[in-house]
Amino acid sequence: MSEAGSYIIRGGIQGRERLRVLAGVLAPRTRALLEQLPVRPGDRCWDVGSGGGDVTLMIADMVGRDGRVLGTDLDPAKVALAEAEAAAYPQVEYRVADITEELPAETFDIAHARFLLSHLTDPAAAVAAIARTLRPGGTLAVADVDFSAPLCCPDSPAFRAYHDLYIRTGRHRGADPLIGPRLPALLHNAGLTDIHIQVNQPAEPDPATKLVHVLTLENIADAALTAGLTSTAELDAILADLRAAVDDSSMALAAPRMVQTWGRAPR
Repeated sequence: MSEAGSYIIRGGIQGRERLRVLAGVLAPRTRALLEQLPVRPGDRCWDVGSGGGDVTLMIADMVGRDGRVLGTDLDPAKVALAEAEAAAYPQVEYRVADITEELPAETFDIAHARFLLSHLTDPAAAVAAIARTLRPGGTLAVADVDFSAPLCCPDSPAFRAYHDLYIRTGRHRGADPLIGPRLPALLHNAGLTDIHIQVNQPAEPDPATKLVHVLTLENIADAALTAGLTSTAELDAILADLRAAVDDSSMALAAPRMVQTWGRAPR
């Protein structure tokens, strides 16, 4: 199955706006990862599954005008929106591409993929393919979810139902919403060395962090309904409770556990 066939989150403008909110919540953690790699001025980088380009532009700021950043995504609508937002970045190029079907001809100092592998039916093949584009000593960094750890306070049955529905919908398409802990092994099996791992889980009562859950459920609704895993009435009830939690300052809903892993190609 292609990347498009296993991807459960709605594309287009709605999907882009969800990614914008998510990028804002995760920006400090993503920037810290890129600095650890490190991304340097003049580097040639590939942002795989670039979505709306939030991370692509973060990388572009770090490589400067002497560097280059390629962003690829399978959604033409998101790529068009990203291109418009990158007008002031001559070092950035976007292409519509499916990682499971084609690779760039170029080689890279850094390749980065966030929230891509959990949507693929064969993430090991994707990691191995991306690794082949690295220059000797180049770095591959991947960040992805582990939906097995719903964390909310006070407890919310709706939040747990949302987590369960996300897992079942992803698995129905052959994807793996629990892939996070597998990332180091995937990089090791692709021949990378000097592998590092860190785990974090943003858990704040602020509205932005909690809004991510509402937007995610809204954007997997089509896939879940098509698969017969829920009903419109059940979705509406879960969404109503999650929306109420957004403005409830007494309730904290954590983002899914995120695992960040990176390793280097042999010199």
